[in-house]
Amino acid sequence: MSELKYSHNTSQHDIAFSGYQWTYFSSLQEGPLRSRAELFFASVNWPTLLDYAAKKRNGINCMLLPDIGLGYNHMVRIVEFADKTRWVARLRMPPLAKSAYDEAALNTIMNCEFNAISLVQRKTRIPVPRIHAFEVKSGCSVKAPFMLMDCLEGNVGMDLGMEIPPEYKQAFLSSLAKIHVQLSAVQLPKIGTILSTKGDGTYQQGPIPGLGGPFDTATEFFKAWATRTEFGMSDEQLRTASGLYAGEIIPSVSSFADSIYKLAGRLSVRDHGPFPLCHGDFGHNNVIVDDKYHVLGVIDWETAFAGPWELFADFPLTLSTIPPAMDAPWNYDEEGSPKSPDLIRKFADQKDYVAAVRKENISDGDSRFLAEALGNPRRRQLATAMRLYQNGKVGWYAKLIDEFLS
Repeated sequence: MSELKYSHNTSQHDIAFSGYQWTYFSSLQEGPLRSRAELFFASVNWPTLLDYAAKKRNGINCMLLPDIGLGYNHMVRIVEFADKTRWVARLRMPPLAKSAYDEAALNTIMNCEFNAISLVQRKTRIPVPRIHAFEVKSGCSVKAPFMLMDCLEGNVGMDLGMEIPPEYKQAFLSSLAKIHVQLSAVQLPKIGTILSTKGDGTYQQGPIPGLGGPFDTATEFFKAWATRTEFGMSDEQLRTASGLYAGEIIPSVSSFADSIYKLAGRLSVRDHGPFPLCHGDFGHNNVIVDDKYHVLGVIDWETAFAGPWELFADFPLTLSTIPPAMDAPWNYDEEGSPKSPDLIRKFADQKDYVAAVRKENISDGDSRFLAEALGNPRRRQLATAMRLYQNGKVGWYAKLIDEFLS
């Protein structure tokens, strides 16, 4: 199998890094997101964090660099030691809705993330920053849950405007395909998260937040999803967003979960395990690259779980599109071809990505299952629609169901 190009396989002459592009925090407009970040920044006991990090390296003095990275759930700072070694401190911010905070659930999420990363490091050559320590309690001396991990000299998609320069696109997408294929080798007997490691080296699986489990079959998973998942937008918001098409879209959205439940036994070509480990948020947004888009690491595994092959085979978010059947019909011509140059390019990139996956060979997994799932658009697009439904994406979901049944 071809090697991914990342930090310890790349000579220093090949690595291009002009600095961290962490501008999201400073560019935030006044509002709830900025207020939460500023209050959180002020509440963290930064000197205690430095003391904690120093003790983990036998008392070597350290300092915080001025860079501040910000995502939806985390604030990131760089810890530099006296010997110039750098770690990243990733601190968990409280949710925007105070009622959503559950320390026990957060404890489970962080432990599951650590276990998922450990499994990926053991089973693959996917570059994942090493975790040196983590604390799950918000009441700890640092005043926030945090992880300390290796610092990579690169940026993620959000820092780079989610753009991929044309001259780097082919190599970057090929690297994503390699990661996807390698991850297909990480398989577990049930659908669920990874709670702990047993003494014999196997893993105890646990429930998926919001869905339950673990599940023995894909059918059970899809039924649980249909029963427990709500559309990511209120009825009033949906009606407003649907505009003149509310009469079509609202019943289309309303019937989608029930349709998934009824079709649960037909949605996966592999109903029984083992099941592949899904990253949960795989795309440019969670891949660290240098200035030339060489992949340095895959981060943020906190929503990772073993899942059905169809969910695993969803395109990286970088390449994601709205399934044509549920998209606005005016985005396509009479023959069903996309009109806009951006959409045409996205579909071409998807074809190239499927070809890159099929080109990969893996000895300790079976990339054929991934290639088959990617090449089955009707099932794959339903998996995409499930993600969009949770995110509150407006669309003609019933048309996608009709297409699957036709």
